[in-house]
Amino acid sequence: MDAPVDNARAVAWPARMDHRRRRRAFHLLLATGSIMVLVGLGWGVFFAWRGEWAVAAMELAMAALGAGVIVMARLHRPRAASWVAFVGLTGVLCFFSAYLDVPTAQAPRTSHVFLLVLALCGHHVFRDEKPWLRYGLVVALLVLFVVFAAAPVTTPSSLAIAEDVRRVGIWINLATAVASLLIVVRLADSDIAEHRALHRALRDALSQRRFVLLYQPQVDAAGRIVGAEALLRWHDPRRGLIRPADFMQAAEDSGFILPLGHWVLQEACRQLAVWQATPALRHVRLSVNISALQLRQPDFVQHVDDVMTRSGIQADALTLELTESVLVHDMEDAVGKMRALHAMGVRLSLDDFGAGYASLSYLRDLPFAEMKIDRAFTRDVVRDAHAATITRNLLQLGRDLGIDVIAEGIEHDDQFALLGGQGCVLFQGYLFGRPMDVAAFTERIASS
Repeated sequence: MDAPVDNARAVAWPARMDHRRRRRAFHLLLATGSIMVLVGLGWGVFFAWRGEWAVAAMELAMAALGAGVIVMARLHRPRAASWVAFVGLTGVLCFFSAYLDVPTAQAPRTSHVFLLVLALCGHHVFRDEKPWLRYGLVVALLVLFVVFAAAPVTTPSSLAIAEDVRRVGIWINLATAVASLLIVVRLADSDIAEHRALHRALRDALSQRRFVLLYQPQVDAAGRIVGAEALLRWHDPRRGLIRPADFMQAAEDSGFILPLGHWVLQEACRQLAVWQATPALRHVRLSVNISALQLRQPDFVQHVDDVMTRSGIQADALTLELTESVLVHDMEDAVGKMRALHAMGVRLSLDDFGAGYASLSYLRDLPFAEMKIDRAFTRDVVRDAHAATITRNLLQLGRDLGIDVIAEGIEHDDQFALLGGQGCVLFQGYLFGRPMDVAAFTERIASS
């Protein structure tokens, strides 16, 4: 598990890209809310002046929804603001199309055109939601559009807007819809362009050997270094060291995580082979993080075996760290590969235990050799009795199951002392060393 950023000046370009992306979403929500307020108030006043109170009430309701979207966006609740805007606008548009904007031979319905804008906007705004939700929303909006577009010309109801107003509204609606479509397309193009630029930068960084591995010590109860975790960094000449948190999501989205993960495993095993050939470093184990996408590859086990064979390392010196999320997709396939790796002698570690999809069955039924107590518990272990109880129970669980337990995120002596008193014998954190290059790590062992 990587440590918090250790250099405030190393502000990464990908992080700034992500910031710009969030700012665009924020501005899109503000613009949407503002348009809803202005259009709702304008038409609401107009229809109230004409005495058409049902239409005026609907327009003022849209203005109120728009105000709610603005408030939630400014309170940094973009997801809630997005859902309020989409659900509210969908309801308003359906009511308008069904009861107020009734098509006639002289004036066709146009309110339903905004459902197309909402569908495109939803595909952009909800891209981080689960696929079934994102695409389900788009399909539902398109179906509603088709229903209203195919509805036959009918005699206006008592709630319908007067035909002379609707004939003018046709031009206003279509102009607004076209302008909205252009705005959403422009935002989507900006995101795609930045995503492609980041992918090119990642590919170039790998080909130009700009990725490096740093090593964070893992120590025993006496403070002796017994292992290390290999932590990936992108070394950019202008931006400095860039942490995985600032580019890994883009690497996974683009599939670049596969060649990058291949390089990390090769480099880690190469370095481990060097240590095993050095008497003072022969005892050091090395942990490498594995992503869910890597584990899902059909040839992953064979790939690990090939890398170990070429490097000539002892299998039990290599630890593959898996987060609980890798077990969510295709559990049967993951279990089969984990057991095959265990049979080869590779150690498996369950990272961030208790912080995600925690299940005791993972530790009971799967061949884990160790688990890591998440920093969310160790951070407050001294001043929070509940956190101390959790760490004590996790350490006892490890002893009962016969697996090693590493407490990570240790930064202060009192954390080290309390966890040691609870029976913890393996630690990782800034107290024992920040992530360092291989030369510094070797020197650290030599001086200990």
